Amino acid sequence: GSSDATIRMWSPTDGSHLQTLAGHTSAVFALAFGPDGNLFSGSGDGTVREWCGNDGAHLRTLQCAKDDISALAVGRDGRVFVRDFSGRVLVWRSMGASRCLVSSDTAWGSGSVCLSAAGTMYTSWSLEDDGLVSGIYIW
Repeated sequence: GSSDATIRMWSPTDGSHLQTLAGHTSAVFALAFGPDGNLFSGSGDGTVREWCGNDGAHLRTLQCAKDDISALAVGRDGRVFVRDFSGRVLVWRSMGASRCLVSSDTAWGSGSVCLSAAGTMYTSWSLEDDGLVSGIYIW
């Protein structure tokens, strides 16, 4: 992701620039690959976009949050986990489904969301202004 609201794709073999994905209207803070190879991006514009892993075509957009997206993860079953800067963790069962709020009690600020290998648990953590971890939450 980038502060210019784009995503640059690079060749893993020689490091050459392959393409630039544009569509977000604010900085891109989070990237994750789905089980089918598609790329997901989360931005300061409060959206998550799905991009085709083969050709970079924009497939769909989720309007996720009023706050910046700080992290995202995609489960093996296609569920999309999104954490915003207010600390909320939202989950979509698929890109076309409505969201459900999983938790709103994590701390505000930058953080992450991670899924267990089996996809049955997830964690979220937050950083304080001084760079210390303020909490780790497991569901």
